[in-house]
Amino acid sequence: MSDAAERQPLLAPTTSQALLVPTLLPQNPNQVSGAKLYWILAAVWTAVFLGALDGTIVATLQQPIGDYFQQSHIASYLGTSYLLSICCFTPLYGRLSDILGRKGAMLLALTLFTTGTLLSGIAPSMKALIAAQAIAGMGGGGVMTVSSIVVTDLIPLRNRGLMQGAANV
Repeated sequence: MSDAAERQPLLAPTTSQALLVPTLLPQNPNQVSGAKLYWILAAVWTAVFLGALDGTIVATLQQPIGDYFQQSHIASYLGTSYLLSICCFTPLYGRLSDILGRKGAMLLALTLFTTGTLLSGIAPSMKALIAAQAIAGMGGGGVMTVSSIVVTDLIPLRNRGLMQGAANV
């Protein structure tokens, strides 16, 4: 199936609609060159990798972190706060990317993720670290959501499954 066939309406337009369709719909609004597409995907997927890495590292190191702060009894909240925050903010970024645009939503997510990660690095207590992980999760959920939206916008339907599979790997 060609790209043009993907954009054809299922029902034949009426005469008044047929006059409006060519002026309202651009032919290829999201077409980018091969090299530029690879750079975009590399940047987006690097951010996704760092978001997934944050959750994995914290889950692995929660016991030594709890020992360091001498609060092992609440160490499980580190991973929980990050993952719960991701779960809460993931659906919001779909609508937010429609309002702010893909770039604006991604920049907001990266800002929250970076801020949360930096605050995690300088956290003076376990409770501050848990709060910082929640902030990082707010951004991490957005990074993962907006990256999927960007792939959906840029990749034709017939190649989309392959690209999203590569992103998940």
